[in-house]
Amino acid sequence: MIKQNERSLANFARPGANALVLAAGAAALFCLAVGLVWTLSLQSFGLAGLFMLSIIGLAFCVWTNINQWKRIVVGEDSRYLAWEIDLPESQRQKLNHEVISLAKILDISQEQLSDLLSAYIVAEDLALRQIQQEARMPVMRHVQIGNVPFDGVLVKHDVVTCIEVSFLVTPNIGQEKINLIMNKMASTKKSFSQLNIGAKMRLLLVLVTQLDQQAEAQLRSSLVKKFGHTPVDVDIRLLDFEGLQKIYTID
Repeated sequence: MIKQNERSLANFARPGANALVLAAGAAALFCLAVGLVWTLSLQSFGLAGLFMLSIIGLAFCVWTNINQWKRIVVGEDSRYLAWEIDLPESQRQKLNHEVISLAKILDISQEQLSDLLSAYIVAEDLALRQIQQEARMPVMRHVQIGNVPFDGVLVKHDVVTCIEVSFLVTPNIGQEKINLIMNKMASTKKSFSQLNIGAKMRLLLVLVTQLDQQAEAQLRSSLVKKFGHTPVDVDIRLLDFEGLQKIYTID
């Protein structure tokens, strides 16, 4: 029996310590405010000025800590979404579906499926490497958020970016695939809203292609029309497969 990985982002944060800092800061601010009122009542303006400077400095520190805490809360509360590694069965199912769809488009034989499978795996790996390099942040690969699988997830500040990768050999992406991805995002957004923590969500759709300039321009034009109304902000990245190989695999 395979034990699911229940490791959440909470393991990389210590929000409890931040809560203590905020509580201590709030108490200190209250004491300083009382001291300020007391010195003003005594008309000790020099001492009152020191209290005022202390209040401003401490308030700035508390405000900065609150902003950092908001970012941590995204990871801490993610554990309620069953933030887990996607199961091998789920990964295999998606991979096989994608490869079989490509095989039909390319009209290749059964004997060539293994080569196409290897090419798809390489394309996805290189695409996620590139996204990670551009973001300067680690990408968690093949994870589930609320039982919804994604090829990758990137958490930066208070924004959770869900990454979907597709390998295209024609200047077209089916509306059925787009609808499936949008349904996944709508379901994930609903799960996040139940936490009520204000985390922002976005979709990063990474399309790895082997197209010439004319076909790529055609693809870009079609994408604008197909992504009219979306449940979350959508960013689309087109990456050239040959270009990725030159960066990461060819010396």
